[in-house]
Amino acid sequence: MTEERWRQVLASLVVCFFARGIYTPDTIVAALQPIGIEITPQALSALGAEILQRKQAFKVREGFDVTASRLPARIWETPSPAGPFDEAFLRQALVAFDKFSQQ
Repeated sequence: MTEERWRQVLASLVVCFFARGIYTPDTIVAALQPIGIEITPQALSALGAEILQRKQAFKVREGFDVTASRLPARIWETPSPAGPFDEAFLRQALVAFDKFSQQ
């Protein structure tokens, strides 16, 4: 969830996700200062959490239910270094994500 919250900050700043390793909280704070935006890394983190929470609330309000989502067939067909995926485990993970992301 920490990574997902940070991705919300980067997406809001229109940062390419392929370069996300370059854009640390300190780098973002330093980049925003010249345009008059004073923010701390902690405030950026809190902002990411708020964006994710609002995004999830919108999805729920509009009827999206991640726990009822159809899992794509390619999940079962694509080899994984960890071995085959367990559908029951993935369903449990979706329920856990749903509960956690709505906090």
